[in-house]
Amino acid sequence: MSVVSISVNLWGKLTNSFDTVTFEDGAINLYRKGRRIDTIDTDNFQSFTVSSTSWLGGSITLPESTCLNGLNPKHVASFTEAINTVIEKRIASQTLSDIKDFELNAVNTFPRDSQSGHLAQVCESIHLLTIQRPSLLSSFGDSERNLVRLIADFYPLDIASLRAFHEGHQLQQREEFYDAVESNPLTEEQRLAVIRNNDRNMVLAAAGTGKTSVMVAKILDLVDRKIASPSQILTMAYNKSAATELDERLSEKAQKSNVHLEETPQISTFHALGRKILQESGIDTRLSQLTQDSDKLDIWASRWLQTYLLQHFDKLPTLVEMIAPPIDPMSYRSAAAFQRYQRDNTFSTIKGEKVKGFQELLIANYLFIKGVEYEYEPQYPVKQRVSAGVDYRPDFYLPQADIYLEHFGISRDGSTRIDIDSVKYNSDIQWKRQFHELNGTKLVETYHYNWVEGTLNNRLDSLISELEIPVHPKNKDEILKHINESDYISDGAKILRKCLSAIRSEGLSSTAIFQRLAHNGIIDAKSTTSLLTQLQDDYIEELRSNESIDFDDMISLATEVVASGEFIPSWSQILIDEFQDISASRMKLITTVIEKSKTKPALTVVGDDWQSIYRFSGGKLELTTRFADLIGSYSETKLQKTFRYNNSIAQTAGLFVMENPEQYQKQIQTHTVVDTPQVYLLDDKKNGKDALEAKIYEVVSKIRSHDSQGSIAIIGRYNYLLSEANITLGKRNARDGVKFWTFHKSKGLEADYCILIGFSQGKQGFPSDTVENTVVEALLPSIDSFPDSEERRLFYVGVTRAKKKAYIIADPSSPSKFVTELLNPKFGVGIHSESFKQAYRTTFKCKHCEEGFLKRIEGQYGDFYTCSTGNGCAVKNVRSCSKCGSPSSDTRSHSVCHNPACGHKSKVCPACGRPMVKRTGKKGIFWGCSGYSLSHDQCTYTEKLSASDTETASSRKKKA
Repeated sequence: MSVVSISVNLWGKLTNSFDTVTFEDGAINLYRKGRRIDTIDTDNFQSFTVSSTSWLGGSITLPESTCLNGLNPKHVASFTEAINTVIEKRIASQTLSDIKDFELNAVNTFPRDSQSGHLAQVCESIHLLTIQRPSLLSSFGDSERNLVRLIADFYPLDIASLRAFHEGHQLQQREEFYDAVESNPLTEEQRLAVIRNNDRNMVLAAAGTGKTSVMVAKILDLVDRKIASPSQILTMAYNKSAATELDERLSEKAQKSNVHLEETPQISTFHALGRKILQESGIDTRLSQLTQDSDKLDIWASRWLQTYLLQHFDKLPTLVEMIAPPIDPMSYRSAAAFQRYQRDNTFSTIKGEKVKGFQELLIANYLFIKGVEYEYEPQYPVKQRVSAGVDYRPDFYLPQADIYLEHFGISRDGSTRIDIDSVKYNSDIQWKRQFHELNGTKLVETYHYNWVEGTLNNRLDSLISELEIPVHPKNKDEILKHINESDYISDGAKILRKCLSAIRSEGLSSTAIFQRLAHNGIIDAKSTTSLLTQLQDDYIEELRSNESIDFDDMISLATEVVASGEFIPSWSQILIDEFQDISASRMKLITTVIEKSKTKPALTVVGDDWQSIYRFSGGKLELTTRFADLIGSYSETKLQKTFRYNNSIAQTAGLFVMENPEQYQKQIQTHTVVDTPQVYLLDDKKNGKDALEAKIYEVVSKIRSHDSQGSIAIIGRYNYLLSEANITLGKRNARDGVKFWTFHKSKGLEADYCILIGFSQGKQGFPSDTVENTVVEALLPSIDSFPDSEERRLFYVGVTRAKKKAYIIADPSSPSKFVTELLNPKFGVGIHSESFKQAYRTTFKCKHCEEGFLKRIEGQYGDFYTCSTGNGCAVKNVRSCSKCGSPSSDTRSHSVCHNPACGHKSKVCPACGRPMVKRTGKKGIFWGCSGYSLSHDQCTYTEKLSASDTETASSRKKKA
């Protein structure tokens, strides 16, 4: 090759370190006084050199931004052309490679985040080519030139625009396939979910929007477009039945769409995948009997706890606090919250009694261990009311010492819980002291602040010593005998099982356990961590000693095997169904597979945050709601067109679940449009009495009268409700064609008509007010703060099983919070019962607590009402009005009917609460307590007739 050279001008002589530049053998050489001082190799140039001239002389700009200035302007253009002529062939070859690369990664396949930097460079290079060397394009074919123009138009690269182009191109190119792959042509949203194949992809599929169709179509599309072979595709299903359904659908649709599968793509549950990885790595996968038989695990946990207490008797307080977590009543910020806590928690003593609170539990257990005989909340010898509807019952009575013990809920400054009037409460304390003094009984006291300050046992020790109360301390064996015979072991074992499941599912170390417990305010987090760590260690040792594994091992050990390199993943595409319910350990397995795979597989997750209902088994919703933060950048597609249900069901269910601002917002479109509500609210009463089964039969009969072949499902929160409904319909020969599902098991199913039952307050209601044990709660995956969020999603699942109509049967006398909310017109529910109207709700609302409603009970001595808040309400029973049968609440002197249409008032004794009756004495008619005639606990309270009483009596005589 000939040498081309150019010299510097006067300005170059003054400013440059060189005086001559030559180009030979593909290299630019810089010389000074005949000696080469530098060489620039052009082999790595990705674009052309550019020349320019000015009054200072000529300049050449090299691709690496190096600029040679002060050159002879007459020769700068020819020198530049000589360089460009040499590198043109290499640039042409590189350009053709870039074009093919762009076509592969942006036209034929989805532009991925991991490719965006490279694609941006390609766009820039092609753009510069069209400016610097347009003549080069003449050597390309038509298709290459068209691609060059296309690529140049995307400079500077906007990845969103490029993806929109790709999607439009594929929608057009693959239209015939998307029309034929399923029974009905895919919707545009479904097609986009198939097309989008970023490094990470999320498909949010509302109920009935065809997520299974998307997964099947995506697998076949990947194979048909030769993006992946069947063996390179891994599809994860939530359970075995879902995996089987996917496998069958895939085979069917492959034939229908003429996609040849030389082998079936792997469709697996997580446990099956873990087992396969372990087996291929030579690790034994024999499943433990503790995993296969829940009864055996119960027995193991119970025996473990008995052994642990025998060896660590000092940990008994830790067990007590795990079973009945020590919550400070003063910490509640609302009366309703504390009343719910009281309603939904029971506190069992070592003796097996049920007491009202944790501090009373401690006192009872203290007395038992000390061998002090006691009675809990005995009837005081003199029947006496302390407030309207509440008789006086001291907390404890110590019969051997004939002493009463009251535990007063006050702080040192006399303050009380939020739901208690502190002035009145302190006044009542004074009254009780005087009352005992008046009746000649001995009263001793402990206080809430004793527990807060950790001196409750010391206070009790002092009282026993001062009063010389006889004690007969029980030894360790006696205490453990009672514990083993009580519910402590079985209750403790249940909690430990849940803790163990959460620890294993979340993959928690001892440090992580402590951090979670401490973060959630567990009082003795260190001691509880010690117990739980020992539990996990002993459980693992039990598995290893039997040379077996459990389901959690299938996931965690498989993750370790992949991480260590013993198993090399070969999948290039990973799809996960029901992603909203994935656990932390399962996600860790998938991320490890992706990290250790040489093919850097694309991940597509399909799920619905509105249907996340398995937190109790480790489901970690935040992996969906915080996908970008926890997993990485991704492409999102929402499936919002449903063919299952109508717009009425969509409105009710969608608006209801989106009340939680942490759920993704979706605008559900329905194929079927109606103009009247198709979600109905009915009461469960008949002639004023509970009649759920009768109402179910009534609804089933009504459905059958206009649609004899329609499918019907009865959906309940609990199996016992379904069992009772099943029996009732069976007796009436109305069970044919009726399915019975729990809300959880209904997921993925559908019926023409759904009857939703069990909507009432409390632990057995819906939403269930069961509060998970605080230790278990601390170990479970974190949850959003919106009240009843998972129960709300469970309701959404239930309602959206219905294709035509949904019937909600609820208890108006113990109304579910959800039912109260659904009364809002915006939810579009058809209300078909007067019982949900305000007048009825006013009549049956308890006047003594925040949320309770009164339910009629048929008693041995007549009907009465009890509050749905249970232990959370100070008043247990309410009278039935003698006039209309409605609830009638007591004031100090009267019982007043709740029914506004009745309003009947009857006199009650201010002293004992019994009914007052008119009696005739020497001085005429007077009011006397009906308890006067009793031989035991006689009440002698009397009261003169008021002027109104006299006028009423006179009026009655005139009418007569």
